[in-house]
Amino acid sequence: MPGPTFIECDRIELRPPGEEDIEFLLTGVNHPEVRRHIGVFRTPYSEETYREELWPVDTDADGVTLLPVPTAGEFADEPVGSVQLYPIREADGYANFGVWFHPDAWGRGYALEASAHLLDYGFSDLRLHRVSATVRAGNDASCRLCERLGFVHEGTTRETEFADGEYVDVERYGLLVDEWDGPDAVLEG
Repeated sequence: MPGPTFIECDRIELRPPGEEDIEFLLTGVNHPEVRRHIGVFRTPYSEETYREELWPVDTDADGVTLLPVPTAGEFADEPVGSVQLYPIREADGYANFGVWFHPDAWGRGYALEASAHLLDYGFSDLRLHRVSATVRAGNDASCRLCERLGFVHEGTTRETEFADGEYVDVERYGLLVDEWDGPDAVLEG
């Protein structure tokens, strides 16, 4: 993938994270409502640990990570979350879809819009054949997001992750290129 990826949507722009976004990213990955659903964010990150383990967030042949930034309204010109296709296995035409949004931005449709445009980029520009998603059981909002995007629930892996002192199930979703109708169909539906 040559150069950074930028995607213009209706109400948001998707852009790669930069040094100026570290504070926002730390706030997001350390928020208890975000952390409880994402295994890699098990414990809070200090800036030093974040930089050692998760920074820089690269957009390269291995994956694409973009920050949704509203163009107007309460959150204008400030990132509200993160959407990813990572890892990308080019030889298999496969990527995993990941998403998190700061709770202050929940319920405004940003996740659906950003995700629909990222998936379209994956299928159209990256020529992916399949995108998968895994959702920790109990994360009903992420399950609904996957279903609205057209993902098919492919199964439940029982007691796959350890979270909050217990083993929890993980829901598995998949979306094939010939099942993808594009962002307009998702956003109008």
